[in-house]
Amino acid sequence: MADDVVSLAEVSDDADPVVDAFLTRIAATAAEVIAGVDYASITAWRGGGYTTVAASSDLARAVDDAQHADAAGPCVQAEQSAAPVGVPDLTASTMSWPWFFEQAAELGLRASVSVPLFAGGGSPVAVLNLYTRESSSLIALIAGVHEVFAAERIPAGGFGADESAGTRQLLNGLGLALQLRVTIQRAVGMLMADAGCDAAQAQRMLRARAAAAGESLSTTALRVIDELGPDPGTSVRMTVGPLVGDVVSVAVSGELTRPVDPAVAGRLAEVLHELALVVEWDLSGLRFCDVAGLRLLLDLWQRAARDGRQMRMVAASDAVRTLMLLTETTALFSYPAAPESTADGDALG
Repeated sequence: MADDVVSLAEVSDDADPVVDAFLTRIAATAAEVIAGVDYASITAWRGGGYTTVAASSDLARAVDDAQHADAAGPCVQAEQSAAPVGVPDLTASTMSWPWFFEQAAELGLRASVSVPLFAGGGSPVAVLNLYTRESSSLIALIAGVHEVFAAERIPAGGFGADESAGTRQLLNGLGLALQLRVTIQRAVGMLMADAGCDAAQAQRMLRARAAAAGESLSTTALRVIDELGPDPGTSVRMTVGPLVGDVVSVAVSGELTRPVDPAVAGRLAEVLHELALVVEWDLSGLRFCDVAGLRLLLDLWQRAARDGRQMRMVAASDAVRTLMLLTETTALFSYPAAPESTADGDALG
């Protein structure tokens, strides 16, 4: 199962037969080897709607169908948010997703967790749904899945000895797959900035390089990162402009990516000590920003809001714009929604 989850992260999103073969094996193996899991299924968006690609039983398929018909439920939310959704006790609430709760209760299910699965494109290609008849069976698994997604890798300390072998297998596979995803998306962002192209074009370039070299997507991604990456010690540069009225401007360039240097985070946070009520960020010089960098910016935004200040983004590179669109965070930074000029990093006028 772990090998299939990791291998899936390397293939093209549109390679449907290959993707479906991995998904079918993942669903079947999950139901067999993960302690506490009674049923497993795979949800995917196909042909303009949600469908069950694979299921270990008709019962799992029935619960999925209830969510698909209502376009609401844990599996739908996991696919749309690209984040896991755990429901440790299905009997505790019926306010959210009423049709899902009703169907699950009728079938005797007591807990579930829905986990996004990724192929090489970086967006969820499917969701692994795990169901159980015992309300306490998935508590540790749900916690482990959230820990892996938060770190986007296998946690440094690994997983507890009390985890079942099947649970560790899934968590290790997810951790490795997410780490590959970060690497591949970092390379895509660099290619976008270097070639002045969009994400889809950069993905095609990366796949073409991998095919020509006869190597995996992640191996090629590492080569791109080595080729286009900044010199050591110059990953982030920041320039703070003079205070104009109540506004201060900050230009950030280089790369804002995991692991974020504490010194870099500290320098960015120092901006909030300025007297300005409004901090305007120019991120047009960021050739790459991953989820860790975005989390730092969101943390700064929350701090500013608590202090009665406003943070807004006035310019962003292609890589940053793509990340904001994928995470639906443009509004938080008051980023203009109108089309930008074709020059990378141009602010809207």
